[in-house]
Amino acid sequence: MCGSGPDGGAFTVGGETYRVEKGIAEYVLLARLTGPEGGRPVFLASGQRSVTNQAAVRHLVRHHTRYARRYGLDGTFCVLLKVVNSDAYGPDLVEQVADVTAAATAVGPGAGSGR
Repeated sequence: MCGSGPDGGAFTVGGETYRVEKGIAEYVLLARLTGPEGGRPVFLASGQRSVTNQAAVRHLVRHHTRYARRYGLDGTFCVLLKVVNSDAYGPDLVEQVADVTAAATAVGPGAGSGR
């Protein structure tokens, strides 16, 4: 996510930037993360606005069986969701934009170096 400026709050995934269009189109990353030894998963909803976080959790509740079938009961996933027209529909109209699991779980430069 970017800081301030014209792209403040924007997500950049795979070279494409997803900017906030308040009330029209807003984005959220929804992820389930598990450690190497298993254990309980951690769910993360990181959105551009609070309504997007609520939308991601509602989306997960509605579609948890689909995610379990696709990624397994203990699998890790990360998807980019778009909340459409939140001014009219609130957190209820959500579209999946992309599965970004591979990019989100890739080991990047400096990983494990303590930075």
